[in-house]
Amino acid sequence: MAHNPKGDKEQAIAYRGGHLQIIACAGSGKTETVSLRVASIVKEGVEPASIVAFTFTERAAAELKARIYQKVEEAKGKDFLGRLGPLFVGTIHSYCFQMLHNHVPEYGDYDVLDEHRHAGLLSRTYWEIGLDSLFDRKFAGIQDFKRVADVVGNELIDPIRLKKCAFGPCYEKYLDMLGRYRVLTFQMIIAEAVKALKDPEIFKRVHGPLRHLIVDEYQDINPAQEKLVQLLA
Repeated sequence: MAHNPKGDKEQAIAYRGGHLQIIACAGSGKTETVSLRVASIVKEGVEPASIVAFTFTERAAAELKARIYQKVEEAKGKDFLGRLGPLFVGTIHSYCFQMLHNHVPEYGDYDVLDEHRHAGLLSRTYWEIGLDSLFDRKFAGIQDFKRVADVVGNELIDPIRLKKCAFGPCYEKYLDMLGRYRVLTFQMIIAEAVKALKDPEIFKRVHGPLRHLIVDEYQDINPAQEKLVQLLA
């Protein structure tokens, strides 16, 4: 059977029978297809608050959001755009941070560390959390510690499993230190959101209105992000 890109696109936009995976190369019109699919769902009367679209970067989110607004305006008129506020289009990290702020009171005043602030904080607390016992060189050690800590978060490794290795006590002090400064790393945001969703009440509040979950660049997500997607879907 001959490949029919136009037919594939129309099927992807119209399909409502369950989970859908779109596999296509770069430049083949995935963003256009997703934006038309969202506009089609909205046109059917689905509330914007029930649609969540994850992108890999903020830039991709801005492009997808602009396309969605354009397609919705074409389908429903300019006046309808004011109702799209509750529609979420953004990175998984921003969604999880918003979730923690809205549904987990202890994170209400937390901030997120970017790479530079994270390195600076580790430099300031290097001896306090015992990194000198793991590494001979401070700045190289900070980078190595960050990489391992990222793996722990991305792989959803329980810190209890680390207690018997040299890294474990330092990581425990590191978590305590972040709590005192009331900050989270990007990796911890998702791990904490996954943990929060295991609370039945939080799960009900977050999952209740959700009807359509879209994940762009699904092949690039890590285990923590995949667990989040599974819980939401």
